[in-house]
Amino acid sequence: MFKKYIPLLILSSSLSYGFISVEPPVFNEDQGLKGEISLGAKYSSGNSDHRSLSSSIKGEYSRKDWLLYLISSYTYGESKGTKDTSDGMTHLRYIHKITDTAYDYETFYQVEFNAFQDLKTRKLVGANIRKKVDIYFDKLYFGLGLFYSYVEPESTNVNPIYRRTKANSYVSFLKKIDEHYSINYLGYYQPNVKDTSDYTLLQILQFNTSLSKNLNLSLDMIHSYNSRPYLGIKKSDIRSTLNLKYKL
Repeated sequence: MFKKYIPLLILSSSLSYGFISVEPPVFNEDQGLKGEISLGAKYSSGNSDHRSLSSSIKGEYSRKDWLLYLISSYTYGESKGTKDTSDGMTHLRYIHKITDTAYDYETFYQVEFNAFQDLKTRKLVGANIRKKVDIYFDKLYFGLGLFYSYVEPESTNVNPIYRRTKANSYVSFLKKIDEHYSINYLGYYQPNVKDTSDYTLLQILQFNTSLSKNLNLSLDMIHSYNSRPYLGIKKSDIRSTLNLKYKL
């Protein structure tokens, strides 16, 4: 069964938590259109006997004072021949520079699903202010904002539909070790504005190696935490993926 999904994952770019790149997008680097395609895989045998594949695509269009980018990806996995992973995400973001300041404003829309966390759909729409900080890292940004969240489960007779307004804070950085190696990090903290004990966390750490001008290899380590998941779902989820990335 797993084999029939390989062509789909290679050819498709729809909807995952296997983010293609978390490098902070900046102005005045490469104006115009650019993109990146990524294929990821994980395999283990013996007691666990798990395998998974992911595909993702990133497109970015930038000008002097603004940029627009889209990330879309999907992950599929099996354990001992049984499907146990099917999740995806599409994220669209617009960033505009606030003239003569270190600040930018952002607006974003996101939709995601996770078949094995009873998540039929989760939709977000919101806005942030982000600030560039010039210390130690090659790129370092802090963001703060609000978003509206709509969450619908697969089984509404077991779990409720949630409509919540949440605060959104994040840190994003890039550190170059040398011309071939770099580290990216993106971390989110998102508490419910009416009840801060209801929150979500997302952390993505990427170790990148340049293989050629357009080809990179990365190890992605992803941790997500939901303080109030649906009934029967674990709060914490950890994933690691080896990705081959090609810049268009």
